[in-house]
Amino acid sequence: MTAFRCTAKLLKAMKEAPEADPASAGNRLGEWTATLVRVGRIQLVLAVSEPTRFAVAIDAAPCATAPQRFAAALLAALLDLEIPADLAVAKIEAMLPLQVVASNSRSVLGSLNQFAWWADCAICSREATSAREVPLDLARMIVLKPKGIDWPADRVREAFGLPPVGRRASRHDVPAPGSAWR
Repeated sequence: MTAFRCTAKLLKAMKEAPEADPASAGNRLGEWTATLVRVGRIQLVLAVSEPTRFAVAIDAAPCATAPQRFAAALLAALLDLEIPADLAVAKIEAMLPLQVVASNSRSVLGSLNQFAWWADCAICSREATSAREVPLDLARMIVLKPKGIDWPADRVREAFGLPPVGRRASRHDVPAPGSAWR
């Protein structure tokens, strides 16, 4: 069982009252904090893992089923990071059922707001055209907390006992003047 912490905006859209006392997270990716992100006509639920700052996005509609649909989106995102399928499925099964509770960490909310801004930019610039493309983009964003500067994708792989995938080229990378891409 894992806490699926929701902002007030998402709780209102889900029309759900939060539970009072969540169970402690007994899985590799810890608790998740989620919010509703609106970009033009597109609405997403963006969720961030507390210890890794890995983000997963799903289409918001219907909001009431967001926690159930989140597990399938997380499985797809883990497989995209080349997590072995048996480990990914075991992780998903260990975290179910999700407990809907109110958000409580300002640090995670800060990361969530930054990721929401990046998702907004990616969708507005048409670099991401679906909820599935957003986590792939956000996995390449550098985050500072809670363990220092790192990529969320590498933190997730580390949580599963796997080596990092190495430095990934990102469309945000710019070569130094006079140097060539390597």
